[in-house]
Amino acid sequence: MPWCEPCSKFYNPNTLAEDGTCPRCGTRVAQQASPVPRGGAAGQRQTGEPGAPPKAPWHFWLMIAAVAIYLGWRLVQGIAALVT
Repeated sequence: MPWCEPCSKFYNPNTLAEDGTCPRCGTRVAQQASPVPRGGAAGQRQTGEPGAPPKAPWHFWLMIAAVAIYLGWRLVQGIAALVT
């Protein structure tokens, strides 16, 4: 975590200068970030095929399944309310 001692402030790596220095006082607070490899995203996993997009986490698919079940049940309730 980039912390500038003279400024007494934490900096997000995206807010630092390209060379890893503090934008206010110029003190070096972090190493220079390595460039993103060509054809890949910054959050892409290092394993797997080099050009493959990152996979969605398992809890995303669990949430999608739960929403589908919920909306399916609400559809059944709506049809039952219209019929009766």
